[in-house]
Amino acid sequence: MHEKLYMFRIILILIVFIVYSCEKQDPVNKDPSVNNKNHNKANLFRSEQLSDSAFYYYSIAKDEYLLKNDSIKAAQALINMAIIQCDNGDYFGSIETSLEADTLLVNKNESIPKGFLAANYNNLAIASTKLKNFDHAENFYNLALKNVTDPENKYVYYNNIGDVLITRGDFKNAIRNLQMALHVKDSISYARALNNWAYANHFSDKSFNPIPYYYKALKIRLKDGNKHGLNSSYINLCDYYADKDPTISLQFAKQMKQTAVEANSTPDILEAIKRIIILNKNNYLENFQNYNTLSDEIQLESSKAKNQFALIRYGVEKSRAENSILKVEKLESQKKQIYLAILVLGLIMMMITGIISSKKRQKRLQQEKDLEVKKTELQYSKKVHDVVANGIYQLMTKLEHDLDISRDETLDDLEYVYDRSRNISYDAIESHESPENFSEKIRKLIGYFNTPNVQTFIAGNDPSVWEGVSHFKKGEVYQILREMLINMKKHSRADRVTIIFERIEDSITVVYRDTGIGIKKETIFKNGMRNMESRIVNLEGVIIFDTELEKGLKIDFSFSGL
Repeated sequence: MHEKLYMFRIILILIVFIVYSCEKQDPVNKDPSVNNKNHNKANLFRSEQLSDSAFYYYSIAKDEYLLKNDSIKAAQALINMAIIQCDNGDYFGSIETSLEADTLLVNKNESIPKGFLAANYNNLAIASTKLKNFDHAENFYNLALKNVTDPENKYVYYNNIGDVLITRGDFKNAIRNLQMALHVKDSISYARALNNWAYANHFSDKSFNPIPYYYKALKIRLKDGNKHGLNSSYINLCDYYADKDPTISLQFAKQMKQTAVEANSTPDILEAIKRIIILNKNNYLENFQNYNTLSDEIQLESSKAKNQFALIRYGVEKSRAENSILKVEKLESQKKQIYLAILVLGLIMMMITGIISSKKRQKRLQQEKDLEVKKTELQYSKKVHDVVANGIYQLMTKLEHDLDISRDETLDDLEYVYDRSRNISYDAIESHESPENFSEKIRKLIGYFNTPNVQTFIAGNDPSVWEGVSHFKKGEVYQILREMLINMKKHSRADRVTIIFERIEDSITVVYRDTGIGIKKETIFKNGMRNMESRIVNLEGVIIFDTELEKGLKIDFSFSGL
């Protein structure tokens, strides 16, 4: 009979041990970015121990997060719901809710989801433990340990793993995990780990004395006012003295009952009465009746909790469905209004676009017309400058320095200028019959500007340079050279001019040098120089001005001879 009583006590200890030695779960609200009205309401009700209201608002917040595609915060709300269910005895419902949260935490390598995963696995482990599914509990605790990001929580999970190993009788591994749990800084968690560590060592080694550690943990819990922890200490002390000193054991059982009554914890009261029934034979019947009454109450509360949370979720789902129908109807009405508005807006936009396009087209045509007029004016200005001004200036230079020129030759030159000025509106290109003739024409042009005050030198003006060059390009080169020489005579005060022609394969380079005063940079942009640059563009060539005051003028231009 005595042996049967002893075995009953051992089984009772192992079954109840896990209830008081595991970490009680805190709300998962570590994400500071939570800014949801219903989520905040749920947290407030949770802090006031109003579990049903907290559960309701967490459920609403979860749906709102899902509508915004915020799976992480939706999972956070679900984890809190699962913890509430577990704390209120709805273990199957808690596991179901936790598994739903797990499916939402898809990016499981990021820091915030990992922290939520750890809390979720911890809840799954506790619920599995309550259902005496210790294999699953151990696996879930290991997953929590794998994902934990907070060092303090890591030590808590080591404690919880140790608890499960104790219930399975694996005291060696339990001690190893509880040794790790003793590194925790929080006094409540430390007292829990110390109490469990002493318990595991006592059952692993009968010669080990756990009493100093039990009392140390009890002292910490009394100081912290941790009533849930106090009951865990009272259970261990009660069970330790049950065979050694039943009077002391009964005293701890009564202290446990008193603490449980103060904490309004019916399960703890039930555990205390279990021990009092065994230790106090005189009041056996009264205590047994109390035990049965409380046990029935716990069963009823557990059933109510399961139904309560199921009804809350049903109510939220029903409300969401009704709201969805109303939203669909409202959306359909809004869609019709939007389609009508889009149609009207589209017609208005088409009208505006048509008006704008018409005005833009008119403006573009006017700009093109103005540009064409300006281009024509520029072309005529260029021709007047080249044909009339430069032609007459060239003749004046010739008359000034060639005293032997005949009257007939002068008249011929004037007639040539006159004929070209009459045809100024035509695009006829002056014809040059052969490279030899063009080479000679260049020589004569440069020779006209050779005076007693200015010496002109020419090099490389061989007919071969102009072989294959088009009449158009020859005409442009002629006008460029004449422009250079006229500018030299008018502005440079040069006494020496050198012009060099060079052809390398298909590239022709003309080098102009004089010993004058050079030209100012702003002069480059005047009419004559602009004409010269535009001709270089016509040749698809390159021109380089290198001028320094008092050091002469250097101009190089090159173009393709093809």
